[in-house]
Amino acid sequence: MTDRLRESLRELADTVEPVDLYDRAIRHSRRIARREATVGTGAALTALGLLAGGLWQLPAGESKQPPYALRSLPPATAQPIPRLPPVATQQASPPTRHGPFSTSAVPRHKTRPAASPAATPTSRSLADLPGHVFYQQTGSEPDVRRLSPADAAVETVLRKAPSPVGISPDGKDIAYAAGGTLLVERAGGTPEPLATGVRTAAQAPTWSPDGGRLLIETSTPMVLEVGSGTLTPLAAMYAGGRQFRWSGNGSALVYATSRCALKVSADGLESTVPVLGDTHADNPDGLAACRPTSVDATGGRVTVPLRNIGEASADAPGAADAVVNTVTGEVVPLPVAGSVVGALFDPAGNLLVRARHGPTTLSVFTPEGKLLVQATEPAELNGLELLAYTR
Repeated sequence: MTDRLRESLRELADTVEPVDLYDRAIRHSRRIARREATVGTGAALTALGLLAGGLWQLPAGESKQPPYALRSLPPATAQPIPRLPPVATQQASPPTRHGPFSTSAVPRHKTRPAASPAATPTSRSLADLPGHVFYQQTGSEPDVRRLSPADAAVETVLRKAPSPVGISPDGKDIAYAAGGTLLVERAGGTPEPLATGVRTAAQAPTWSPDGGRLLIETSTPMVLEVGSGTLTPLAAMYAGGRQFRWSGNGSALVYATSRCALKVSADGLESTVPVLGDTHADNPDGLAACRPTSVDATGGRVTVPLRNIGEASADAPGAADAVVNTVTGEVVPLPVAGSVVGALFDPAGNLLVRARHGPTTLSVFTPEGKLLVQATEPAELNGLELLAYTR
């Protein structure tokens, strides 16, 4: 019995081939690695396709993600980019600035100071109005429209803007945010994503005078270099600021505080515009300037929606309807007839004033105060809000 068992085992051993378990394990491991690599590559390609195909179609609302820059665009201009005002620790002495209109004191009323006598324009033809004028509908998700005065053409350049927008100084590019992603449309092309984590309630995207930078708000005010995609935070002293605006020469920043006062940062110093805001003892009428909208070439004048403290809101929309002297805090009388419903400086310091006196008129003053053009605005723009005045 024992001999038969031994013989059977010898026959079985002769039919079994030797097996190298180490080589088998290596081959099995390599097959698993190839499958995982294939799956990983497919997932990565799928993710990239989703990103490229719909990055700007993000849900509305402010992003809670940390800010970071995305791919950069070609530089918008070859001109030097204006430097940011450096950190200042002392109050600036009021600088001596000249402006286009009288700087003599005017009564501070809850409405507006009486206008100066109407000036006589050099031209009354809309075709002579320099630059382009941008408008937007009131309410949420407004359409943005552009008036080209040369041929009185009105064109819709952005439909249903998902946030406050910024128009570049040359009038060709539009910046806005969707779902916390900053987008730039260049000449009506496909929106280009530039940065994430962007908020717009306290800071609409604001272009530098040469179009090379954008002032934006994330967890803190930031400057985005459009060409390189570099994000640089403003100094800590600006942390409570709102609605920053560059002067036309890029040397000054004007911005609002949470108490609806205005501040100017220039030449390394910071100063508070007198009178305006709820903390000034010399503001008996409670005038407030919560939202600077444009600044002249030097920083000596700023356009604002002028309000009373009780009705003011830094987040409320509204076109600028007054010009304020940043040295004295006085409201500057404007030599136009009717009610001012819009006022904006272009980067060169020319002032566009929109007024209603019967038909709505557009008036452009040079930095020296000369009235270049006063013309009737196309009727199809009635009911829209003045947004930007560009070259």
